[in-house]
Amino acid sequence: MKKLLVLAMVLVLAAPMFAEMSIGGEFDYYMVNGFDSDNGASFADKWDKGEVDFKGTIGDYSQIRIELEDDQNWNDKTGAEVPNGTPRFNYFRVITDWGKMFGLDGIGIKTDIGLNDYGTFDNVDFTGFNYENADSSAMENPALDKDFGFQISLSFVDGLVQPYFNMNFDTVAEEDNEGTPTPDGEAQFIIGSGFDFNALGLPLWVEAYFFKEAVEDNNMFGIEAMYDLAISDMNFKIGGFLLSASNGDDRGEEWGLGIGFNAFGATINVSGGGEFGEDFYGKDNYSAFEVLGIDASYDILDWLAVNAGVGFRFGDYKDSLGDGDKAFQSFEAGVVVKPDKGVKYKLGYIYCDEDVAANKGRKFRTLNTKKVTAEKGGLYFVTQIDF
Repeated sequence: MKKLLVLAMVLVLAAPMFAEMSIGGEFDYYMVNGFDSDNGASFADKWDKGEVDFKGTIGDYSQIRIELEDDQNWNDKTGAEVPNGTPRFNYFRVITDWGKMFGLDGIGIKTDIGLNDYGTFDNVDFTGFNYENADSSAMENPALDKDFGFQISLSFVDGLVQPYFNMNFDTVAEEDNEGTPTPDGEAQFIIGSGFDFNALGLPLWVEAYFFKEAVEDNNMFGIEAMYDLAISDMNFKIGGFLLSASNGDDRGEEWGLGIGFNAFGATINVSGGGEFGEDFYGKDNYSAFEVLGIDASYDILDWLAVNAGVGFRFGDYKDSLGDGDKAFQSFEAGVVVKPDKGVKYKLGYIYCDEDVAANKGRKFRTLNTKKVTAEKGGLYFVTQIDF
């Protein structure tokens, strides 16, 4: 964490080099007093995440964006755990607005070059468990690995149509799904388009894309949609995704759907999903309906809220826990105190079945404390600062 703060200070000192500059970020710290499968009752405290976002304007048409992150859950591409306190560039990007430079009316052209994942727009992500988010799917993540690359983004018809193309170059050796190293220098790309119907007065976002991995024969077609309607003090959301992925002769599909409703300070969300296929990526445990999460919150005052959530697994995904074979995944309830904008204190309790905690997969989620606390469960305290 100290290294992260030192690098952030260096960026602050570089401020005179830019016409305009802004710095933001996030710091999450948690303490948990609970259990794990090996040590019984225990106490743990840890920096969960440190993040500093830097944005500086260069001239009239370009800007530089940098995000430094010290995330304790992050592993490098070879699967080795990165030592605690090791900051990294989450992205380092130079963005140029060519449409503005050439004075094009009604047409947007931007390039984005640097170190980034260059994934999809990722606009479908609003419930506590996020099962409706394609980037949280159990299949291959449609966002590319963070490596050097570029993206070209266009915009037509007042932003209604937003096609894009991005490509990343594998400058660091990595492994495919079976642990076999892939050759250096392989490129992978996404080509797609977003459709923002808000330009026509309809609160709907749709995105379709094709993702080609560096691993031979691995590719994915995806479509995501989000409907977000606000009427007076009420807000209704429905969003989801459908992915169809193939690996040679094998293929599989996955879906996710979320529904949320907010009115008068109360919010309830329902999020679920599943997958279906045959021996895709070497897996033989599929269920058309696999996960379900329900979460709710209520703003008692402007600075005080309560929330709770429960998660379940079903079908073959439940059976894949081995000795567990239990539908119940986790329960969580807590209080959120917000004394100032950007500052949150969270106090609560999380219960996670021991078998689920020991075998949690990429679909495991918690509301207040991320995946990391599921290893222990029990009482938790979180300090979260967004600036």
